[in-house]
Amino acid sequence: MILQNFYEPHTHRDPSFPVIFHFDTMNKMESNFLPHWHENIEILYIVEGTVTVLSDASSMTGNKDEMIIINSNNVHHIQTIAEVSKYYCLIIDRKICEDFGLYTEEIIFQRLIKDMLITDKFNAIKDEFTSQKAFYKAKIKSMIIDFMICLYRDYIVSESPLSNKLETNKIEIIKKAIRYIQGNFNKNISVTEIAEEAGVSKYYFCRLFKEITDCSTVSFINILRCNNAKKLLQSGKYSVEEAAHTCGFDNLSYFSKTYKKHMGCLPSSSKKL
Repeated sequence: MILQNFYEPHTHRDPSFPVIFHFDTMNKMESNFLPHWHENIEILYIVEGTVTVLSDASSMTGNKDEMIIINSNNVHHIQTIAEVSKYYCLIIDRKICEDFGLYTEEIIFQRLIKDMLITDKFNAIKDEFTSQKAFYKAKIKSMIIDFMICLYRDYIVSESPLSNKLETNKIEIIKKAIRYIQGNFNKNISVTEIAEEAGVSKYYFCRLFKEITDCSTVSFINILRCNNAKKLLQSGKYSVEEAAHTCGFDNLSYFSKTYKKHMGCLPSSSKKL
């Protein structure tokens, strides 16, 4: 069984260089990005289109040349508003920052930034990743610290992430529910069962889940099931029926309909030939 981690631990090929950097193209018709969280700060720099990020129930919409900051441990969900959006993603391991006394888990940064100085520093980091000249890893780490110091100086929100206990409790309820769904999505689980596991009423849970993730519980489960079914089909080791049953679909017709809705094609189109 292939699982998608909604808490991302972030592993690195080179432990001495704990930085993730990549360029992403998001197509509106194929967008099935599920809510997840991680302890490391994530920066999205948009170069084309319009991107919306729902992060701990706060929505930010960024356009070309704007940055969206996803704070530590925020449950977040990325969508493209334009037909196609393109952005760079930089994920900075908290240990890099902590070595210089910058503790990203203890503060909240402003979530939407448009600042030429910050942009120039981000582009300089991008150029180092692209050129990979001698000692580029050491150079990038020093540039990241410079970048983070600018965020600390000018873009810290005064509220601590732990200061609002009600909001913190809401997020923990959703994280507990997502972990339970992740561990049981291939079974016949109900929304009532998930709400009980999270320790709240079904009505409150459904409303809260939608508020935090911008996704209904049923849609979340179905997208997760379809994402995993797609990986099984692409492996070439599973038939459509086998992939459906392995990922929790009892009805093949419903699986095909749901798969096409969320993946943009029929399951047979994803099967490795």
